[in-house]
Amino acid sequence: MTIKTLAVILNPLALAAGWYQDPTTGQWYYYDEEGNRYVYVAGYLYPMMLWEPAPKVVNVRHGDTLRIFVSFKYSGPAKTVKLYGCIGNLGTTWPYAFDEVLKATSPSFTIPESTTPTTRTAQVDIPVTTAIAAGKHYSIYAKLIDGISFKEGETGSVALRDAIFVVSVEPTFTEFKITDYVKV
Repeated sequence: MTIKTLAVILNPLALAAGWYQDPTTGQWYYYDEEGNRYVYVAGYLYPMMLWEPAPKVVNVRHGDTLRIFVSFKYSGPAKTVKLYGCIGNLGTTWPYAFDEVLKATSPSFTIPESTTPTTRTAQVDIPVTTAIAAGKHYSIYAKLIDGISFKEGETGSVALRDAIFVVSVEPTFTEFKITDYVKV
């Protein structure tokens, strides 16, 4: 008996630059020389977002605030920016789109001048409102804005799938006891 093997490359980033069509849906996609992915819709190219499983799930309730922390390396002149964060879902309009439901922007902050790549941190707070339903998972992502274009892994994050779970407020019972008993 012989063992036969089949090697298959499943990584879409390994594709050569150019146009590709999904044989099932007929949807056109474009991959550039840097491995960035775009979807063609209504005559425009839209960047496709990379989705990764979240490393943890944070339970939140309506009225809570989700704080997203980010870190990035920066070198260059001093620059004033804001951090944009959002909670949403995998979109239904085209593959890998992010349907933003809740979003927030941090106050402006200045990244100091640096001649070498220096690690910087920032945070943004997103109030959790009833715009998202209880009992469901939601995804998150963050990016720098104000004169900065979005590029995954450089000025923005990948989308973390199912990073939060919105718990419903459960009724609470306490001090349950028998207060009396009689023959009837």
